[in-house]
Amino acid sequence: MLRYNEATRARILDGIKKYSRIVAQARQRGMNERDTADIVRAMLGDTLGFDPFFEVLTDISVRGNYADFAVFSGGKLLYLVCVKSIQALPNATHLFRLSGTSTPPYASWVVLTNADTWATYRLGIGMDRHPELVCRVSLLETTTLEERAALFYLISKEGAEQNALELYWEQTHVLHPGRLATLILSTESLDLLRRELQRTLNYRIDPQALHDLLVHHVLRPEAVASRYGADASRWLPHCFAYVRDPNRPTTWRLHYRNPDGSPNPDLLTQAVAELSAGFNTLGIPADDVPLVVQRLRQAYTELGIPAEELPPILRNT
Repeated sequence: MLRYNEATRARILDGIKKYSRIVAQARQRGMNERDTADIVRAMLGDTLGFDPFFEVLTDISVRGNYADFAVFSGGKLLYLVCVKSIQALPNATHLFRLSGTSTPPYASWVVLTNADTWATYRLGIGMDRHPELVCRVSLLETTTLEERAALFYLISKEGAEQNALELYWEQTHVLHPGRLATLILSTESLDLLRRELQRTLNYRIDPQALHDLLVHHVLRPEAVASRYGADASRWLPHCFAYVRDPNRPTTWRLHYRNPDGSPNPDLLTQAVAELSAGFNTLGIPADDVPLVVQRLRQAYTELGIPAEELPPILRNT
């Protein structure tokens, strides 16, 4: 369990209070991206504990072509920082150039910020990498100071010493009940369970019947529901790239749009990452994959992303 000492806690809390005022004034004055970068660099020092001269670098040889800073500690790169103007709301569309083979091979994490909102993404592994939103925190949001401090701690120098980002990602993404429920309800897992029932009890069960049994009588309802996010009351079929049965939300896959129909950049990049990992684990028939790809590609087009910058799986299918 992550713990931070009182000195670190006090520094982060003081930084949140101080820079909340600064960011509010900067937004009123409409500061540009370069001015925003100055605030970000100062906050990396004052609030997050890094030396702004020797641990927050701008050398292009270490930061990659599409990041503003590279944050180091003990000679090790911790994460890249991409800065947007204070008027822009950071979202995954700002990181499309840090996807796939264009991602610097040495970078595992990137922080996207406009000085107010700080969104941390995991860049993944392998050649076809996609930014995966891990957490987002805002100086000016209405959550408590302690809640904001806990999230800022993840990207602080002391947090890096405890490998805080990796641990947080494992707890909230890898071992998230919703993700585990998705794996259990995948076609492969259902087939394995059916074979085991046949082998041990000589009982053959229909795949859909087994799926329904697990959803309604075995798995916790909140775990099944969390596969689609917290705002379950607003689920609509058009928010998902694959809908097997419009009347059964448990058959919907790849959440990528908002309830109003607009593409959600963070959900879209996550949907592409999940599809790249294998459509079989999602329970999507091979014959339906081209339609899914077409829907995801259309969403990128609506966001103004040119064809040459699309993730490989959307270009080659």
